[in-house]
Amino acid sequence: MRLGLAALAGLLLIGSGCALTRRVAVGSMVPILENATASARERDDLTLIEAAFPANLLLLDGLLRTEPKNTRLLALGSYLYFGYGLGFVETESPERAREHYARGRDYGLRALDRHTAFRKGRAGSREAFIHGLSALKKNDVPAGAWAAANWARWLSLSLDSPAAIAEMPKLEALLDRMLELDPQFERGLPHALRGSYDVLRSEMFGGNPTRSRQHFEAAFACSGRRMLLYQVFYAEFYCRQLLDEACFVATLDEVEAAPADLLPEARLLNAIGKRRAAWLRARQSEMF
Repeated sequence: MRLGLAALAGLLLIGSGCALTRRVAVGSMVPILENATASARERDDLTLIEAAFPANLLLLDGLLRTEPKNTRLLALGSYLYFGYGLGFVETESPERAREHYARGRDYGLRALDRHTAFRKGRAGSREAFIHGLSALKKNDVPAGAWAAANWARWLSLSLDSPAAIAEMPKLEALLDRMLELDPQFERGLPHALRGSYDVLRSEMFGGNPTRSRQHFEAAFACSGRRMLLYQVFYAEFYCRQLLDEACFVATLDEVEAAPADLLPEARLLNAIGKRRAAWLRARQSEMF
């Protein structure tokens, strides 16, 4: 995640010269950020990654000030803000995490604005939003899925807000569109997100635990139970909502017992999953 001299050179170019020079500089920085992110995904040193994250987020935000419609940067930013919020902020400061998730959600949605129908629909009614979603294609799934991931985490921290609750139908529609386009993205992320969403509220208030379990089972099938965040979400949302303590404990046991190299290309996300599993276990008595 550390970009060193290349990042410094890019920032100097961006800070000086004409608009064309700045756009060229941004273009040269995008693959560097993408490669740094790919490299970080394969690391499980959370201390190193946590130290590197803020500078890279600031760099990305700065690049987007120069190229605010750069869809690659927007999609990357959506992923990075989700990872930073979930892995390093939420357990210490839910309010700061909400801010990060909101920015990650907005970056992802802005990436989808390249479709005129989506851009026009997303500020309107649920029906207008759904109409705009029909313009999305499979190559929009990374931006859309990470936008939905941020949106879902933001909502889970905002359930006392009527304004946030009012956004649920749009999030549900986005999740359903991601499931239509590519349910196997990130080894089942759309299923894991939909499973979490379906039990954000109790059955009395519209939750659907049966459908939630079906989506989680689909996510586990896609991932081969090797993407540990999905088990963590299952424990945190499904097992907890059903007050099934045995399910909660058994699922966290599985996460904590998993080897570090269970999925080498997702070491970072699995390390974050293990950290969150430990945090949830420490609060077990408060949850049941």
